[in-house]
Amino acid sequence: MQNWYFKNNNLVSSSLAVQLPLTEEDLSHYNGVRNEKLYLGILGSVFDVSSGKRHYMEGSSYHYFVGKDGTRALVTGNFKDESEEKDHVLDLKCDDIFAIINWRKTFRQKYLYVGMVKGRYYASDGTETEYMKKFKTKLKECREEKEKLQKQNVLYPPCNIAWSEAEGTRVWCSKSSGGIKRSWIGVPRQLYTPGEKKPKCVCIKEDTNMLKPYHGCSSTSTECYINVD
Repeated sequence: MQNWYFKNNNLVSSSLAVQLPLTEEDLSHYNGVRNEKLYLGILGSVFDVSSGKRHYMEGSSYHYFVGKDGTRALVTGNFKDESEEKDHVLDLKCDDIFAIINWRKTFRQKYLYVGMVKGRYYASDGTETEYMKKFKTKLKECREEKEKLQKQNVLYPPCNIAWSEAEGTRVWCSKSSGGIKRSWIGVPRQLYTPGEKKPKCVCIKEDTNMLKPYHGCSSTSTECYINVD
């Protein structure tokens, strides 16, 4: 059976199609309305999600994503964004970048990779654009920052935190606070991080005097009640 694809707004046989990026116009045909196939773009990569049509067909929850690269909405939840910024991600936080990477991993595992779409991430000859290179640099920086934070969390495990109307904000330490299992409990202290306006509550061993204690809280107490502005 011969398959047909849109290339430069023309139907061509799969036997004749070359692996060059689809144009945005080409991709727009695969929205389940103009064409029964459903193609989804993410970070410039295109996947055939037709096998999951109950999620992507017209009227379904994720129909917005087919026929375009709407990467940004995967984390913003704005399914009405049809602007030129709908695949722009460089201004997003690292957690959002990681979420997008996980989405792409899911699509790679579940659906057929079709190719690329010409635009923000790939040029007409299939090479990466400067934007894609900047994205990869940001992803690398985010991964380095995550690794740095993980090491910091081992050294200074985050406090447990809870709030109630009666007592206000309570921070406390345990042998597993912050998800870091250890043999010691520790005491709450304020860790100031460059670029952050407010200190972070962390747990340290009692014999450490490097970090600022909370006002009105005993230096040896494993829990404190604090005012949060």
